[in-house]
Amino acid sequence: MERTISLIFLIWFVLLNGGFLFEVDALKAKVKLKMIHRHSPELGDHPGSTLGPPLNSKERLKQLVHSDNARIQTIRQRLIRPERKTYEETSEKIDLIELPMRSAADLGSGQYFISMRIGTPPKKFLMLADTGSVVTWIKCKHQCAGNCSKEEESQDVRFYQPNESRTFQSVQCSSSYCTTNLMPYRSFENCPASDGPCKYERGYLDGTKVSGYFGNDTVTIRMSNQKVKLVNITIGCATETAHFPERLDGLLGLGVELISFAGQAGMQFGGKFSYCLVDHFSPTNVVSYLVFGGVKVKGEELSNMQETSMIIGEWFWSTHYHLNVSGISLDGKMLDIPAYVWNYVPHKGGGVILDSGTSLTGLVAPAYDKVVEGLLPSISKFEPVNIYGEGILPRHCFKTKGFNETLIPRLAIHFADGAKFVPPVKSYVIDEAGDTKCLGFMKLNWPDVSIIGNILQQNHYWEFDLFYQKLKFAPSSCTFD
Repeated sequence: MERTISLIFLIWFVLLNGGFLFEVDALKAKVKLKMIHRHSPELGDHPGSTLGPPLNSKERLKQLVHSDNARIQTIRQRLIRPERKTYEETSEKIDLIELPMRSAADLGSGQYFISMRIGTPPKKFLMLADTGSVVTWIKCKHQCAGNCSKEEESQDVRFYQPNESRTFQSVQCSSSYCTTNLMPYRSFENCPASDGPCKYERGYLDGTKVSGYFGNDTVTIRMSNQKVKLVNITIGCATETAHFPERLDGLLGLGVELISFAGQAGMQFGGKFSYCLVDHFSPTNVVSYLVFGGVKVKGEELSNMQETSMIIGEWFWSTHYHLNVSGISLDGKMLDIPAYVWNYVPHKGGGVILDSGTSLTGLVAPAYDKVVEGLLPSISKFEPVNIYGEGILPRHCFKTKGFNETLIPRLAIHFADGAKFVPPVKSYVIDEAGDTKCLGFMKLNWPDVSIIGNILQQNHYWEFDLFYQKLKFAPSSCTFD
């Protein structure tokens, strides 16, 4: 039965996208896309923006908190809007591609970006990578006929110009692809003109708005000695953008949908994608990667790999990757957190999401209160520091004179099927300044979902198996072959 479902799914997916979805210019496809945090020195100085190194550690944490607040509002908005179907199983194994991830932006939808080439001939663009978004879109324009906007006239802004790409094909509004597959994202129910483009609009609660039309084009991923071409990839040509970082070109949707980049590209590489985030303060020659397909980590067998089920299916309408959590422990002792906290859908779980676009880890109030109550005694002897005032997170900061990580209880997140995630202490007692640390948690209102943020995810390998709906993870140095 599973093989039949898989075969039907693969035939439908290939027909939907007009044939084969990729071409490999070498016998084995292996592409690395580097992930760079938005505060990386590689980005240089950009006064007035959050790209590049902050003035100091205090400013860095303030920027992360501001971004997370906007991100949480966006997540809440997505969770109340019904979405569509997800993935089915297959046993197909295909080569991998690896993309270095290089940055993040104060957008509320991603903390790292990747560099990729779109169109024919291929042109390079910087795209935010977001596990909570579905639509992949890019700043776009046709020929500028004397009425260019200020942004369009800027020499520093890159635009995707579909009329200059030999492989671009607009999606017609009257097509079944627009009326069925892209229906949740269209900006109107009925086509103004049958031969017109399939238009869309997207909005974020931090003020970012984009609109434009859908099309299909080729994405080229280059390596040192070979390249991979993904053809007929659906992207949004964003002709209007508001409040989006000027130096970034678009958004790479990795959410739970077939039309996301994870759905379109990931399915061609074994139905898997993964990433491994190095510490924010790592040297610039140590990088993070977004990988499609299976991956081996240099010098590590990942023998301690664990797995847990992801909650993605037709009954679950969120575009995020939800997990079933049974509890949280400190030094092996389970905290008294009510079981209902972990049920986003009654009796079906899913009360925690793994999110690349949120920095701090957010816990709903009943869980947050117990975790903080358990951690406060270990930091109570240190001088408290009130950095942000009431109502602004994080709330529990202290001077680090005499601090040692061995004083802090080891936190573990327990999944319902027996897996256990044990992050390093530095990922939940985080640096705020040279002599100040803070508990790296945000308090979220109940009812809501809890969020495992990207700081807590650091120095771990995370693999999303879309066909089998499994999340695999293990500690890792994030060093790839």
